[in-house]
Amino acid sequence: MEIARPVIVREVWAHNLEKEFALIRVALPGCRIAAIDTEFPGHIFKSQVDGHLIAHLPPAETYELMKSNIDALEIIQVGLALSDSCGRLPHFGTPFSYVWQFNFQDFDIETNAYNEESINLLKSQGIDFSKNREMGISSRDFVRQLFLSGLIGGGRPISWVTFHGSYDFGFMIKMLTRQPLPTHMLDFLRLLKRFFGFCIYDVKHMIKSCDGLYGGLERVAKSLNVDRIAGKSHQAGSDSLLTLQTFFKLIGSRKPFTDNTEGMALFRFCSVLFGLEAPMQWRCSGLLFGSHLHWDNFHARHLC
Repeated sequence: MEIARPVIVREVWAHNLEKEFALIRVALPGCRIAAIDTEFPGHIFKSQVDGHLIAHLPPAETYELMKSNIDALEIIQVGLALSDSCGRLPHFGTPFSYVWQFNFQDFDIETNAYNEESINLLKSQGIDFSKNREMGISSRDFVRQLFLSGLIGGGRPISWVTFHGSYDFGFMIKMLTRQPLPTHMLDFLRLLKRFFGFCIYDVKHMIKSCDGLYGGLERVAKSLNVDRIAGKSHQAGSDSLLTLQTFFKLIGSRKPFTDNTEGMALFRFCSVLFGLEAPMQWRCSGLLFGSHLHWDNFHARHLC
C-alpha cells in the first residue's frame, strides 16, 4: 500500500457532515475500496462459553449474541478509509492524504446501556462523550448522506474491508434500516448483500488461512510489520486506516492471496464475516447473494 503523504484523520460532526460527504463524492470515482470500523459501548451481553472457545461458537449462536448487543446499544463512531486499487488514499491535490472519522450523538452515557470497561478505554483514547452529544451527527442524517454520496446505492460497486466486521456491519445495518437486526442470521446476510454488495472482505476471516497470524487488529498488523501512521487505537478513523493497510499488506505478501490463478485468489474470501460463516453451498447457490454476481476489474486483475 502506497502512502506517500502524511495522513490526516478528518473529524466529522453535525456542522460539517455535508461538506465532508461532498469530498467523499469527489474521491469515489477513483477510490473504490472502503475500509470501515466502528466504536460502540462494548458488549453488555456475553457468552457463557470460556473466552478461548468463543471463536468456535456456531455461527447462529454468534449472530444471536451479536444481535442482542447491537439491538441494545448505540453507535459512537464510524471510521472510513478510501483508496484506489493500489492503496493510494485521496489527497485532493494537497500535501496530505485523508481518512474520515464520524462522531455520533446517538449514545447518551447518562441513559444508554454500556460496558463500563469499554467506556473507560474509549475515554482514555480521547473520546469526549459530552462533545459527541452536543456536536455529533444523528444516524439518520448520516444514512441520508451515505446514499447521496454513492457509497451505498450508487450503482458502481465498492469493495468493503473490515477486521472482525460483524459488529461494524451490524451497526451500519441497524442505522440503515432503523430497526433491530433480523432474528435470523441468513436474513442479516441478505441485508448485508443488499446494502454493501458481494465484495466484502473481513481480514479476521482471511488470516485463518495464514500460518502464524491470529489475534486482534493490532497484533496482526504488528506481525505483518504494519505501523499505525495516524490517530490512536480504539478511534474509528485510525482503526479503519490500519485495517486498510493490513489488508493490502496481507494480500501482497501471503501465499493464499498472492497465488492469483485466473484472478480467483480472493474470490473465496468474499462476503464472509468472521464468526458468521454461512455454508459455502448457500453462498454459491444464490440463496444469499442471488444468481448474478458482479466481478469487477479490481478482483479480476487484482492489485497493482
